[in-house]
Amino acid sequence: MKDIFLVDADDTILDFHGASAFAIRSAFESSGIAWEDRFSSVFKTLNDGLWEALERKEITRKELIAKRFPLYLETLGITSVQGDAFNRMYLQYLATHPIYVDGAENFLTELNKLGRVFIVTNGTEFIQRSRFDIAKLWGYAQDVFISDTIGFDKPAKGYTEYVVSHIPDFQIERAVWIGDSLSADISAANAAGITSIWFNPKRKPLTNSAKPDYNFGKFEEILQILQKINGK
Repeated sequence: MKDIFLVDADDTILDFHGASAFAIRSAFESSGIAWEDRFSSVFKTLNDGLWEALERKEITRKELIAKRFPLYLETLGITSVQGDAFNRMYLQYLATHPIYVDGAENFLTELNKLGRVFIVTNGTEFIQRSRFDIAKLWGYAQDVFISDTIGFDKPAKGYTEYVVSHIPDFQIERAVWIGDSLSADISAANAAGITSIWFNPKRKPLTNSAKPDYNFGKFEEILQILQKINGK
């Protein structure tokens, strides 16, 4: 029986990259800078790299926030706005404009019929809580575990230990970790001995030592395997 679901938030349930692109564009507009299509792709590459470095413990969260926009604007060759000012505008837009991944709300509704849902997410507390409030994500989960609140980022052992110790009647054999990140979600699940499902809508190849038990690109496939495991 699998009835404890640890579900990642960003790019599993909420479209972080879509919301981030909106926030970036809005921050440029507020700064009086004409939008260029390259702005979005450059930020995604840089931001993803910084978060992966954080997961590998190569930088701290404070360093990530401090470096991100000065480096981004320098890469773009923009000098008319300072990184800290741009960061404040970006975070304000990001915190107030969450976007669901297509089909995610129905997925969470169906997942709740199979057991208990808990959101496991890296991120800054005030941003995540604002986004979850606006998206009404609390209605789909019994609890939410934000790395900034806990003091550890996925896939750190400290993060996972905190999560499992704060879930009533937690049993590893009943748990499934569902997420889009090999380095954060699947690695954390592997280390803890928790069954893992890699949400992989773009059908990316395996690129590191993390080994998901299942690899699916659609919510419907995840629900089907869980129903099969549970004999439903």
